[in-house]
Amino acid sequence: MRFGFPLFMVAPPELLDIARTADACGWDSIQVADAPFFPEVTSAPYPYTPDGKRFWPLDTPVLDPWVAITAMATVTKRIRFVTSVLRLAIRQPLLEAKSLCSVAAMSNDRVALGVGLAWMPEEFKWLGQDKKTRGARQNEAIQIIRLITGGGMVEFHGKYYDFDRLTMAPVPKKRIPIYVGGTTTPALQRAARYGDGWIGVVHPMQEIPGLVAELQTLRRDCGRDKEPFDIMLHCPDAESVSDIRRLEEMGVTDLQVTPWTMPSIMAELGVSAMAMQPALAVKQEAIKRYAAEIIAKCG
Repeated sequence: MRFGFPLFMVAPPELLDIARTADACGWDSIQVADAPFFPEVTSAPYPYTPDGKRFWPLDTPVLDPWVAITAMATVTKRIRFVTSVLRLAIRQPLLEAKSLCSVAAMSNDRVALGVGLAWMPEEFKWLGQDKKTRGARQNEAIQIIRLITGGGMVEFHGKYYDFDRLTMAPVPKKRIPIYVGGTTTPALQRAARYGDGWIGVVHPMQEIPGLVAELQTLRRDCGRDKEPFDIMLHCPDAESVSDIRRLEEMGVTDLQVTPWTMPSIMAELGVSAMAMQPALAVKQEAIKRYAAEIIAKCG
């Protein structure tokens, strides 16, 4: 099992210190969010809360993921960085391929691309993209990024994106994993057909066997069931080493946790579990505690 944590809602001045701490403690990855802007009012509900409301303040600072990853990569040596998730359907794939190649070069290929469909109609409207075609366009965009990051002179002629022979440099020295997010059938099909893995949000343990089984079936239908495939998610009821062993048996490869929100660690540190964003020193100590108490024992 590999372990990582998200940085959403973490203040930008804390990112470098947090990355250094995690890098030194044996964590595998840091997840970096993507949110170009937050409309004051949205015309669609947020899909990951029961009431459809956004759970974060609209003035929450969110750096461009490529900027944040590059900054953290320059002060670390081994930890990976994962976009979680890049809203690829509102972005131009050639430009995103350039950003990914550039970040890969600056980080010594310590980057993975997590992609998903943007959910706010306003993002599509104000960025000049068609929301109705987002799934089909994302399928093509993933293929384009995979093609370009492989190097050489390439071309692509799809329904939504079309270009003649071109090349881009530098390109990664090794294959950059592409993780596809989403729980709908088209999203899981996309992950099975085009992805090196699937990236989930929050899933209780009881949901995981069904999701893994569906992904396995879809990958088999695509003839890709013999290829390596990562499954990355957050499971709130996986707290102990034995819980994590169960996830491994189910096929989970990457567990995402937020150590400074875990009640057991917060209680040890004398910090209220309701403090979603405690002081930097508390976050760093929680990162160290989880590494010592869980990661080291799962090694």
